[in-house]
Amino acid sequence: MRDILVIGIAAADVIAAPIDGYPSPGGLRTFSSLTLASGGCAVNVAIALARLGVPADVITRAGSDLFGAFLRGELEKHGVDPSGVVQDEGQSPFTFVALGTSGQRSFFHFRGSNDRLCAEDVPDAALARRRLVMVAGSMAMRRMDGGGTRRLLERARAAGARTLLDTVFVEGLPAAGWLEVLAPCLPLVDCFAPSLPEACAMTGLAEPAAIAARLMELGAGSVALKLDARGAFCRDAAGRETHVPACAVQVVDSTGAGDCFCAGLLAGLQKGLPLPEAARLGNAVAACGIEQKGATDGVPPLAEVRLRLAAGFGAGPAQAR
Repeated sequence: MRDILVIGIAAADVIAAPIDGYPSPGGLRTFSSLTLASGGCAVNVAIALARLGVPADVITRAGSDLFGAFLRGELEKHGVDPSGVVQDEGQSPFTFVALGTSGQRSFFHFRGSNDRLCAEDVPDAALARRRLVMVAGSMAMRRMDGGGTRRLLERARAAGARTLLDTVFVEGLPAAGWLEVLAPCLPLVDCFAPSLPEACAMTGLAEPAAIAARLMELGAGSVALKLDARGAFCRDAAGRETHVPACAVQVVDSTGAGDCFCAGLLAGLQKGLPLPEAARLGNAVAACGIEQKGATDGVPPLAEVRLRLAAGFGAGPAQAR
């Protein structure tokens, strides 16, 4: 039994580049490259962990269509057991990713079978003897979000696992909509790892320390807040706050950066690192990922990430407060 289980969304990513603007109705613009890649939070995290050499299992849903076959094949290619992909009668999820020349991206997502993933897709045997269980992709799983995620986290904790939760950004959703889904779950989350825009949307706050404190007031055991180019902000179970600077790299493709961070965070926690050091590893894995096109293609073995960190890959020491 592998230490880490990741449960959540899958998607086939169709990445078009460069796209720096959109045509007016009836208009036409061209781009120069189109790539099909595996994606979705849970799949990305599991593959990034496999590339690090930290084995993990994944549970997600996909259809019997071409995108579903592609996703299963990509998992198997990277050494992730594809038997955790539950067969769905509907279409597989996919995301059209518009990648700009700056490396930033915009997403058009078809939810498909992600909306039918449910807590019942995760048998008790899949939770047994896990050290870490992450739900990746909250806010994009209609049947799972809210009560289903809460029940799953309860079961994971009862089985002895440490729990983590990550979300996706739903543009325009008011704070009440975020909290309707997440507030019942946070008291069962040992480490909550949202992005800054997600956390701002759900709390109405802008400053990382205030956000992290509020999320822990809502029940999260600790917070690893992803700050994009600024790194990460951590607040541990004892209330200690640490800003972990980002690693300076040339951005080629930021697709999957947050998922690579989560993979590094999980790898660090699995190795027994304290939260700020696990987040520093998460920053480094994310930095490696965005140096190449694709969500996870740039992730090297963990030993290489550690060598780069030892050589000064990080922007500086973690800053406690």
